[in-house]
Amino acid sequence: MRSTNLKKVQSEFQVEYIIHLPDKWFVDWCSEKFLVNRGVFNIIDHWFFDYDLENIVLRRKAMVQFFKFIQSEHLYNHQKMYLQFGKGGVKKSLYCFVDKCLNKQKSRK
Repeated sequence: MRSTNLKKVQSEFQVEYIIHLPDKWFVDWCSEKFLVNRGVFNIIDHWFFDYDLENIVLRRKAMVQFFKFIQSEHLYNHQKMYLQFGKGGVKKSLYCFVDKCLNKQKSRK
């Protein structure tokens, strides 16, 4: 998948397609769309796996939701090349996301 194709994939329907791509393409899409580097991506992926999201499709959906949450909370510094959290910031943001978003989704069901 070329970089120009990644930019075109933005709608919710297309996100459903994206989560089924091979790992490298999914990481590249997240990197381009959410400005997350591979190291931070791996930490987040591992954290969700440890959070009992072993199913890769559900985990990738949660990751996309998390990145959108980070955008909505204005935690991006658009002057930087990649998303940066600071020491302990990734896990703190993940716990905040789970508390604000995932737990609310579970209580609605």
